[in-house]
Amino acid sequence: MYGCNVGQSLQPPLGSRDERVAYNEDWSRRLNERKAEWIENGFMAAGFRCECFEPDCGVRIRLSGTEWRQVRSKPNRFAVAPGHVDTEVECVVEEHAHFWIVDKQGKAGEVAEKLA
Repeated sequence: MYGCNVGQSLQPPLGSRDERVAYNEDWSRRLNERKAEWIENGFMAAGFRCECFEPDCGVRIRLSGTEWRQVRSKPNRFAVAPGHVDTEVECVVEEHAHFWIVDKQGKAGEVAEKLA
């Protein structure tokens, strides 16, 4: 089977907008973590999924192993396509040509840390 079970529904639980944003980004993070495992085990994989707040975002981003570890260094940190930022719940901490690193703040940050 080529699919993978990420362990959670695409639909976040009911809650505040910040909580829904955090759940969506956590879902994307879990997909990317599985993709990173594939790559580490020598399998081919497409680019990483943008971990932005948009539930239907299909943008793929390129990350090196070092960049991936940098993004995963904090539980409230995510890799997004340039411009895919919700300034109400996150701030850009680093900009690269092909991706940006954002930190969740407030309630969204708390939920992201709990889900990590």
